[in-house]
Amino acid sequence: MGTVDVLNGKLRGFLEHKFFKALVAGLIFMNPVALAPQVWTAFTAPSVEGISLVMWVIFAAIQTAVIFEGIRVRSAPMFWSMLISVFQNITIITAVLVRG
Repeated sequence: MGTVDVLNGKLRGFLEHKFFKALVAGLIFMNPVALAPQVWTAFTAPSVEGISLVMWVIFAAIQTAVIFEGIRVRSAPMFWSMLISVFQNITIITAVLVRG
């Protein structure tokens, strides 16, 4: 039995509690909130020289994977949060390419 299986068994009561599920659903939307300032900066900064396109492409790939995981586990918060985030990443990438 793997580590995740053991932890799941020990924490199952907590992880399945309604409060925990609601907390995670709310916190998962912090991802697009955290990205919002970078979107703004990509458009308004005097220079986009310090913005790494590689990093944002990797983030977009990770978020796309999590979108599909959200679909797989039927998690609407995970799906919508990552969908919004990937659109933000695409916006940042586009702004950097156009401005750079």
